[in-house]
Amino acid sequence: MKKRFQKIAALLLVGAMAGSLVTGCGGSKDTPTTGGTDEKTEADDSTQKDDASETKSSSESNGGAEVTLWHYFEHEAPDLEAVVEKYNQSQDKIHITCTYVSREELMNQYTIGAVSGELPDIGMVDSPDMESYISLGVFEDITDDIKGWGDLEQFYEGPLSSCMDADGKYYGLPNNSNCLTLCCNMDILKAAGIENPPTTWEEFEEACEKTTNSADGVYGFAMSAIGTEEGTFQILPWIYSAGGNLDDLTSPEAIKGVDFLTNLVKNGYMSKEVVNWQQSEAYNAFCAGKAAMFESGTWQLADIDEKINGAFNYKYTLLPKDKEYASTIGGENFGVCTGSEYREECVDFLKFLMNAENNADFTAAAAKLPVRKDSVPLKDLWTTDERYVVFNDAMNYARARGPHAQWPTLSEALYTATQQAMLEEKSVEDALKEANDKIAPILAEDPLPESSAGGGIAEDVKSAE
Repeated sequence: MKKRFQKIAALLLVGAMAGSLVTGCGGSKDTPTTGGTDEKTEADDSTQKDDASETKSSSESNGGAEVTLWHYFEHEAPDLEAVVEKYNQSQDKIHITCTYVSREELMNQYTIGAVSGELPDIGMVDSPDMESYISLGVFEDITDDIKGWGDLEQFYEGPLSSCMDADGKYYGLPNNSNCLTLCCNMDILKAAGIENPPTTWEEFEEACEKTTNSADGVYGFAMSAIGTEEGTFQILPWIYSAGGNLDDLTSPEAIKGVDFLTNLVKNGYMSKEVVNWQQSEAYNAFCAGKAAMFESGTWQLADIDEKINGAFNYKYTLLPKDKEYASTIGGENFGVCTGSEYREECVDFLKFLMNAENNADFTAAAAKLPVRKDSVPLKDLWTTDERYVVFNDAMNYARARGPHAQWPTLSEALYTATQQAMLEEKSVEDALKEANDKIAPILAEDPLPESSAGGGIAEDVKSAE
């Protein structure tokens, strides 16, 4: 009954999910496809099918069986195809053909394929969406195929946990990631007598107070608290840092996290407009010198120097902590789709795609973060650029959203409650209680994985064996 309920719920939600903004995923080297609101552009008619918006890669066959891989990478497609071609040349059992499908169309095809059985052999999906498609039956359980793979211990917990279902079983491997940190305008901070970026909530709040200048329209902090997945993406680290979680929004810890953000607005340290701001708008405010600090994503490193244009000095640091450091992840996963005739070979390819060397090569070329700790020292970019050093450090504290088949519903409850509190429509306690009343029955039927509450990957794999 539980699995049947999950599949029905996922079918109802997946249409809305496919068209919604999903934070911190791929598609552009400049900004994530949806987290940064960077929309896909139409490809040239000569290389794109009218109905499915598909573009296939072309490479000489190695004589192996034809295996299909669907993805929605646009600018990163050549980087993915380079790894695929490397694999094709390394063996002759299968020949993988990459097909670009626009994100919205790809999600629609998964939904249709869950009923018709017409799915690719390998498919890409945004990390917070994966559990929904697992519940639809799109991806195969590959736990037994990877449980003896020693490389698993090298993956960051956040990205790897996003490939799990509620029972701790694995349906794919993470391919790339990103997370959130704090970026500070050091000129504004130093003018306020603050020499170093804040590390605790107490230091952060003090810095917000000292750097807010209402006369000049400068706020201490900027973030996105919009009523979409972007808002949830940026709100969650503060709840996690206080020791809270989505499974009980009435806990003192969860209340403390949302209350802290709400008070930043009440005290005038953060604009009320953050409830309407996408991440790109908080970024623009910071680059224009209208915010002393902002919650920043990895993808913004691509053009931050160009946007600031030498107007001030900036520095990245971990998001300030209450009980612990925290962040949230974005990024994409790949899974073996249900019904593939070449399941074993596809799993072998996923291991190849996500080995340390290939994960480093792809993510560096695509301006993303690796999902493996042992990939980091393989590229100077991540060890010599102090900004990337901070983001890779944050990956040690970054957690997945969910995973859960009804994640869009859980996410909506959280960002709605946070907005109500920020706009003083309801008290923090009342807003979160109302959100919890919506979430609790869902999680009673289908709980969040233990890893979402801080459980370790090693324990999850062991329990799934």
